[in-house]
Amino acid sequence: MKYKKYKLERREKKRIKRRLLRFLFFSGVLGIAVYMIFSLIVGKPQVENLRDLTMIPAQKDITLRLKGDVKRATVKIIQEGKEFILYDAPPIQGKAVPLDLVVKNMGLKDGKAQVFITLRYGLFGKKTYHIDAWIATTPPKLEVVSYTRYIPQGGTGAVKVRVKDGYGAYLEVGQERYPMYSIGKEEYFTLYPVKVDQDPATTIKVVAYDLAGNSTTLLLKTQIKKVEFKIDRIKLSEEFIRKVIIPLLGRDMPPVDAFKEVNENWRKTDVENLKKIGSNSIAKKMWEGNFLQLPGSKVVSTFGDIRYYYYQGKEVSTSRHMGYDFASVENAPVPASNSGVVVFTGNMGIYGKMVIIDHGFGLMSLYGHLSQIKVKKGQFVKKGEVIASTDSTGLALGDHLHFGIMIHGIEVNPKEWLDAKWLRTNINRVLEEN
Repeated sequence: MKYKKYKLERREKKRIKRRLLRFLFFSGVLGIAVYMIFSLIVGKPQVENLRDLTMIPAQKDITLRLKGDVKRATVKIIQEGKEFILYDAPPIQGKAVPLDLVVKNMGLKDGKAQVFITLRYGLFGKKTYHIDAWIATTPPKLEVVSYTRYIPQGGTGAVKVRVKDGYGAYLEVGQERYPMYSIGKEEYFTLYPVKVDQDPATTIKVVAYDLAGNSTTLLLKTQIKKVEFKIDRIKLSEEFIRKVIIPLLGRDMPPVDAFKEVNENWRKTDVENLKKIGSNSIAKKMWEGNFLQLPGSKVVSTFGDIRYYYYQGKEVSTSRHMGYDFASVENAPVPASNSGVVVFTGNMGIYGKMVIIDHGFGLMSLYGHLSQIKVKKGQFVKKGEVIASTDSTGLALGDHLHFGIMIHGIEVNPKEWLDAKWLRTNINRVLEEN
């Protein structure tokens, strides 16, 4: 009996064991099936920024962005049988593959190469991307043809260069970058602003670049001259704020808050808008000789004037006057100061009704506080053609014209552009030199 009972117990244990194994097996199969179905639904991983690997310069940092659940990424470059592993590890935070490309360290040379990116995902998933790449390590040749040597704060400079085996060029004034315009085979030209508060020690350099990303930089020996600008102290009356400022705002506010809103916040927004408008200029010269002053007018405010405003004996605000104010008779006809294309008409903050004309190569003229605008955006106007009438729209004490000159959206001293001799010496000479 005991033996029979023992056999029954053994048989039962084997049956339970077989059931457990079958359960584990089918659970595993089901788990794999579920995972594979999930993988199919989610899809294979994707790689962004692949185009950055089609042209490889002497040195380049690239970060490939991944979409999907990638366990490991391998990136290698092959040229004439030589293989170099750029990356072989799990992606950073599962999403990024940083590549530090230094061609000389990889034993490669200029010419064709292949890049392979292999992504491993899931249990057995594997996807490989193949890219035909071109290695180009020779930077373009850059020659400075001519440039403006001396520029005062608030002034305009010009530079002309030749670029061989390159794709384009740009100019850097400190931290600011300005485009250079192609003016013929291998030649580039641009105007550039020196701001009113530009540090005289600011470096000015030209950078030429190619499609691969190689670049050549040359430093210009331009001297920036410090300027002592005029200082004005202006007393604000309650009547002025009530009659001029409050109507502009369209709501009642405490006098000081109202003035600061217009003089500071509106002005800041206007500066941003002007920079946007000025960043899109025609790549050709449309101006003809020096610019025109409003006929029969006198100068009532100059460029760069520093203004301090006082209310009831206390300084409450400050600003910089960034143009010339010309006063004539009321509603005087305003001629286009030079030939160009109208790029803006309408209201803009402190300037009131305004017209902006593009004269090419980043140069634009600005006409503020107008009424009866007679031109439309996109219209070509000739030098001397009437475009509007003077008025006191915007932040203005009386009927006058605010005349401004912008270079890439930065207001500079209009006095230079009214001077025919200065224009020939500092701008035309640079543009025309071979």
